[in-house]
This record gives sequence, C-alpha cells and structure tokens, in this order.
Amino acid sequence: MRILVLHDTPGDFDEWLRERFPQHEFGWAQNPGEVAEHLERLEPEVVFSIKHSEFPGPAHLPALHHPTVKWFQVGGSGYEHLGEWDRAQVTVTNSAGVLAPFHAERAMAGLLALSTGLLRARRLQKKATWSPDRFSSLQGRTLLVVGLGQTGRVLARRAASFGMKIIGVKRSPEHCPGVDEVHPVEMLDRLWERADVVSLNVPHNVETHHLVNKEVLRKLKPHALFLNGSRGSVVDEQALVEALRRKAIAGAWLDVFEQEPLPSESPLWGMDQVIITPHSADQVTDFPLRFARFFAENLERYAQGDELLNVVS
Repeated sequence: MRILVLHDTPGDFDEWLRERFPQHEFGWAQNPGEVAEHLERLEPEVVFSIKHSEFPGPAHLPALHHPTVKWFQVGGSGYEHLGEWDRAQVTVTNSAGVLAPFHAERAMAGLLALSTGLLRARRLQKKATWSPDRFSSLQGRTLLVVGLGQTGRVLARRAASFGMKIIGVKRSPEHCPGVDEVHPVEMLDRLWERADVVSLNVPHNVETHHLVNKEVLRKLKPHALFLNGSRGSVVDEQALVEALRRKAIAGAWLDVFEQEPLPSESPLWGMDQVIITPHSADQVTDFPLRFARFFAENLERYAQGDELLNVVS
C-alpha cells in the first residue's frame, strides 16, 4: 500500500512508522511545495495529514482531492479546513480524543492559575513584594461545559475532582459520567448566568460562529472565569475584550483567537487577568507520535477491511 504523510518534521515518527509497517511504501511531504510532487510520484491510496502553521490546512487539500486517495486521516480533531469532499471517493477520519487528556490538563492549569491568584502572586514576586492574599476555592463552584465531546468530558471529570458542580451542554443530552446536569443546546441561553466558570469545547461552524457574544457576556457573573480552547471564531473577540476591560468577567484562559497568530497590537496581550497560550493547548511533547499511533491502529483496520475509528460523517 502506498501512503503519503504530510508533516513538517519526519523525525517525530518516520522511523517508528516504517518499522511498524515495512510492507507499505511511504512518502513524506514536509512543506506545501512538496505535496504535488509526492502525489504525482507516489499516487497514494492513503494520506496521513498533520497541519501546522508552516504547513497550513489549505496546502493539504490537493491530497484530499487526488484521484488515487481513498482514505484521508487527519492528525487532530478539527477538519473544517478540509471544506467539502466527495464522500463516495474518499473516507476522512480524524484523531478526536487522542489529545483530550492533555487539552483538559492545560485548561485546568489555566483555570487554577486564574482562580487561585497565581497571576497576582507572579507579578508580586517580580517586585520582591511580600503580600499574602486569599483566593476563592473551586469547590462548590459551577462549571458550564459547552460541548461534551471527548475533551469536554475529560475536563468535566478533572473539574469534578476539585469539588465543582458540572453542567454540560450536548446535542444529544444523555447522561455523562461525572456531569451533574446535561442539557440540550436549546437550553444554553438559560445556563450562562448559572456559571462560575465557562469552558468552550465546540467546533467552529455556522451554528457556533460568535456563540459567545456581547449579549452572552452580559449574562455571566462578574466573578466568572472564561476558558476557550476550541476555536477563536466561536467568540466575538472584541466583545470579550470589552467585557474584560469593564471587569464584567474576572478573567480568561485563551488558546485560540479569531486571527492567528494573535496580532501584537491586540489588547489581550497586556491584560493582567488573561492567560494566553498560542493554539497549543493539547500539544504535549510527543503529540505527533501519539497521532501516528492512532493512525497506525486505523491503518491496521483499513488493511484488514475493518471499520475505521473516528469516521467524519
């Protein structure tokens, strides 16, 4: 079987993958300029794609639409960069859930830093100022998880271990372990005002564009904390900036933004109550290898004619 890998750093898992599957022929495109050449030479049946800021999503599209490609595996959970494709021609799978524990870990780190006053402590440390303070515990606070996918569910369990009450929103509101209440999307407008912490864990699409806007931010409590590690355009960023300026909410951990990289002139950079991570919430040290391991499991299924994991419907 001929397989094309689209990833900028072969050392992450190239040797491991070739040793695991010596019976298959692999090609490797490390940048946008190499994609067409490898497609023409290799004529792959399978593509494993990990997009990166230096190897962005649009550069992967020629492989998705190449006539010999039957299966396209996305390294990562998001696939909105792919647009539309012929589902009769190619099956697309993603890697949703592979990095969910690490995304949740980073979100909890942001929440703990905000809620326990570590940002203030760090500022005082730089000034060599001894100023003991108090902080509000997460115990008994309410976390609203908007999107109970794999990351949302893991985050809910992590937060519940701190004694938080968890309210979740899901298209199909069946019970989720560790979640105290699960509501349908239609109920969301009635839930914002109950939250002490809001976490967004939804994809960006027509329905979720600017899901959090000026009206929603007005419903949040002044002490509410806001976590967004999903997609930047799910939030009206200007409205969020204004809410933070007015102290209408207490703080935010933000991993994603409407424009990336976040422009240097953005006021978010200079806000003491904001923690910024550069779209890297789930990028644990060996994340490409973890994607490769998931791809390897799916490749074995594909070779045996078994059902693939995480087929995008």
